[in-house]
Amino acid sequence: MQITSSRKPSASTRSLCKLLASFFRCDYFNRGKMSMGEVLGHADDSSLMIVGEYHGNPGSITIYDPEGFCALSLHISLSTSGKPYPRSRQAGPSITGEGELASIFSELVKSDVDNGSSGLLKMVISDDLINFTEDDTILFSLKVRTYRILEGDGNCS
Repeated sequence: MQITSSRKPSASTRSLCKLLASFFRCDYFNRGKMSMGEVLGHADDSSLMIVGEYHGNPGSITIYDPEGFCALSLHISLSTSGKPYPRSRQAGPSITGEGELASIFSELVKSDVDNGSSGLLKMVISDDLINFTEDDTILFSLKVRTYRILEGDGNCS
């Protein structure tokens, strides 16, 4: 998986991108003036996560599948805790949870994580909250305001 941001991200959006990249053990790159075609080409046949903004704060996450189609669009708000970056150096997090959102998220990043394992890093997903944990301590949470699962039409707007 690759992670990037909107074209002119605020400091808080860049921080969330780096935090997500650290959690997923994947690459974060600055988008700059890249077009969507260039950004999708940079993903090298893996999922791509783009963190967008709303009024200068992280406000959305869009995930593209390895074929370059928009697969999931989330409108979020961020809640952080006192422990910002994961310490564990294992390969990646496990994903657990019930419901439609957990299922599609697991499917989109399945090659990048070990779903259901008992590792130190876990992503616990419900339909309205995503908790990112290490040793069962919440590192940060994303409140999911709305989400849309798209069926390969490539239109995320």
